[in-house]
Amino acid sequence: MNSRVHKWQIILAIVMSSTKVCLAFTSPQHIISSSSTQLSSHWANRLDGRFDEPPTYEAVSLPKVKPLTEQFTRRSLLTLGIGATATLLSSPLVANAAAFAPGGTLLDREVGPLVGNPEASPSRRNDNSNVLFTQDNYFKFGAAAQWIPAGSTEFPKTMPFVLSQQRYDALKKYGSRVDKARDTIVQIGSISSADDVPNSDDPIYQLRALGLLANSFLASENTGTTNELMLARWYINELYLRIGDYRVAIEKGDAEDAKISSTCLNKAMNSYLTLLNRSITSKVGDPFGYIE
Repeated sequence: MNSRVHKWQIILAIVMSSTKVCLAFTSPQHIISSSSTQLSSHWANRLDGRFDEPPTYEAVSLPKVKPLTEQFTRRSLLTLGIGATATLLSSPLVANAAAFAPGGTLLDREVGPLVGNPEASPSRRNDNSNVLFTQDNYFKFGAAAQWIPAGSTEFPKTMPFVLSQQRYDALKKYGSRVDKARDTIVQIGSISSADDVPNSDDPIYQLRALGLLANSFLASENTGTTNELMLARWYINELYLRIGDYRVAIEKGDAEDAKISSTCLNKAMNSYLTLLNRSITSKVGDPFGYIE
């Protein structure tokens, strides 16, 4: 007899726990759904302009729960917990969410490597597993970044504050390697044999040096990993992917696709350099030159 009572106590505990979890996300009578989402102020969450509009709400009634004083069967007890959970999952709060970004951000818009920039590399995997720096703009926001025209200060709107001494030391250490990376990228477009194009992970491209310089320019102990650093990493990852795209196009004899990859390589490099040049003041050093 004690054993049977103990089993019922366990079942009741499971049901109550499931119900409390559901109610923790809802009001006693309704579930409220909003069109807003995490990090909605960031440009990547405003691609379709929906966040310029006031949020809309929709109420969904929760199922009526029988008093626990009534007689329950095992099946009815289990159904109570499953039903409450199913109601939550089918509510607009979750149903309006299109997908998760690779980093786990819940977004109620389309997510994908080409969302926001159709010229982004089509070879990027949806889980961001085939890039050099996994935690980049796509990892966090589930969208591609726009190109930055050489010398432009329109995007991003602001830059993080990092001590000039930190930037000075980093530029002195990595500046020449970034110049070599730019010069190497320029030469790729004139190569007609895939065998003459080193693989993306070849040190000749100095892509890790680009990442180290970005770390020192766009983040500090006070700021942590900033959105601007994520953006710089996205451009570096595009370089990494587009080198591979160019090799594949040459191997296939697809001159048009090879030209597209070469053009995007130049755009990614100029975007990266423009972003970093905004942090190079007269106290830090000389700005980088661009690819014409």
